[in-house]
Amino acid sequence: MKIQRALVICCHPDDEVLGIGGTIKKLTNQGTEVSVLMFANGNEGYTRLEDKNRIVDIRRKEREEVGKILGISHYEAYDYGDFAIPEDDVTYKMCIKAIRTYRPDVVFTHYWNEYRTHKAVASITEEAFWQAGWSCSLELGQPWKASGLYHFEVIQLMPQNSFVVDITDTYEDKVAAMRAYASQCDAVVSDALQQIEGRALTRGAQVGVKYGEALLLNTTVPGLISDVNHLNLGFRGRDASGS
Repeated sequence: MKIQRALVICCHPDDEVLGIGGTIKKLTNQGTEVSVLMFANGNEGYTRLEDKNRIVDIRRKEREEVGKILGISHYEAYDYGDFAIPEDDVTYKMCIKAIRTYRPDVVFTHYWNEYRTHKAVASITEEAFWQAGWSCSLELGQPWKASGLYHFEVIQLMPQNSFVVDITDTYEDKVAAMRAYASQCDAVVSDALQQIEGRALTRGAQVGVKYGEALLLNTTVPGLISDVNHLNLGFRGRDASGS
């Protein structure tokens, strides 16, 4: 079944590209509406002191260009400092509200075993994914249960993954999007394009394609299967055609 809507919940301007830029482009190419909830404003991403007071505006403009390249429908961007994203009731409610507002079929977020702010967003998203479907906190919107929650990697390879998305056809779009984050490309994110290529080649080699992006299916909240034939969906050996 075609994914109609997807939501990416991430920390910083560039995480959506580093993590699943190729997957986002594959989704938007097929007509999926992709929205991004981003917590940080990019205030620490400067390499020259003279850019300190304008880096937030620079990264906002870069993000707008990335949205055009990847076909992202909505950016819901907040003004937390890069190092100051809290794991609290405020950010938790932001995630619940976004899930209920955009009503995604699937949600993507950080892998939890990375550095502090990525870990915080992974944690609150995991619980908000579950809580958004409950009949509570109705001021945040009507309850919505997305079908799946997937974690992606940004800084380091996940020790295990559930699926690898073949992004061979959208790899160049991912690279173009990272280049659009010019203030971060190489200067702040050390050898960003090399990292992207190395990770994509590694993940692609795992499944016999040129370039790939790894996803880990979150199984904290069990899914419902009424038709036992749907168990086929969990078979890792199936390719995209279902064969």
